[in-house]
Parts: sequence; C-alpha cells; structure tokens
Amino acid sequence: MIDLRPALSEAYRNIQNWRGKYSSAIYPHKIVLNMMYRAYSTRIVYNAFHNDEMVEFDDFNESVNYVMHFYSDTALHEVVPKLEYWMKNSPNEEVGTLCTSKYEHLASKSETDKSSLEELEFSYAFELINDLCVLYYIAFRLTGISDVDAIAKMSDVMIESLGDMTYTITKQVFQQILVARFMQFNYHPLP
Repeated sequence: MIDLRPALSEAYRNIQNWRGKYSSAIYPHKIVLNMMYRAYSTRIVYNAFHNDEMVEFDDFNESVNYVMHFYSDTALHEVVPKLEYWMKNSPNEEVGTLCTSKYEHLASKSETDKSSLEELEFSYAFELINDLCVLYYIAFRLTGISDVDAIAKMSDVMIESLGDMTYTITKQVFQQILVARFMQFNYHPLP
C-alpha cells in the first residue's frame, strides 16, 4: 500500500502558504487554478501512458521517478502556457473528475463563506492525492503489472478488471477505494 501522508502534508503546506500570500478574494481562485493545473497535467500524462508513449521499467522506483519527471515536464511545457486559456474558454469541460465552472462557483462563495472555503480546501487536498494516485498507478503499470494488481498494490483492495480505463475512471476508482477512506481518517481542516 502506498503512503499518502506526504501528499496530504504537501496540500497543507500549499494551503498555508497561499493563505498567507493571497487576499481572501484571490486565495480561493488560486486553489481552483492549482486543482485544474494538476488535473490537466495528469490527464495528459495518463493519455501518454494509455497511448503507449511512455517507457517501461523493471524497477518501480525508477518508474515513479520517470512518471514524476514526465508529469513535471508536461505541466511546465504543455499546461502552464495554456491553462488560463483552457479554464476561460472551456469552463464546463470535465477534466477527470473536475470542472472549472463548478469549482470557480465554489471559490466565489468561498471569498466570504467559511464553510465553502473549508469545502474548497478539502477538495484541493482530495484531488491532489487522487491525481497522485493516478501517477502511482501509471508507474506500477509501467513495470508490467496489470491494472488489477496495480490497484491492489496501492490500496490492498482486489477488484475485477474494468477493461479500458480512462483517466476519469481511474480517478473514480481511487476515490472510492482509497482516497475517500484515507481522507476520512487523516484529513483535518486547518484552523
């Protein structure tokens, strides 16, 4: 089973950093921008994996390093230059399990509503962890193991093969069998 605690710590650090850096009118929208940044980047990486455009490995650690490097390059070169354009011109596009317009609506409410802000911060942490699970899943798959075995190694849960998994389906699987449970026992709103 993979350790998701470092990802939750990263989410907490980012939230605390942005809270101190941005005004209450900007901060919630910064969260949405970062959620969409991760979603678009992870979707592109997933599509490269799905289309057999990635290198295979014998060693899981090498595979993880490769996937994370691939993700970073993708984010920097393919997503950063286009992110704001995509969010503005395709606000209703489903990117995995995220949609800009839905979260921008919540961000606008979060400017003045503490419970909406707590929901947005929770969503940020949840989605960061969920996208990380997708990247780990890809890394496991690049070592030659099946989708079922990759999911089992990550979650200690055995499922039947779902056939041709998409980025969205992969996220939904991890939401149900791993991320929701992890968040239930580990997430606490920051004061």
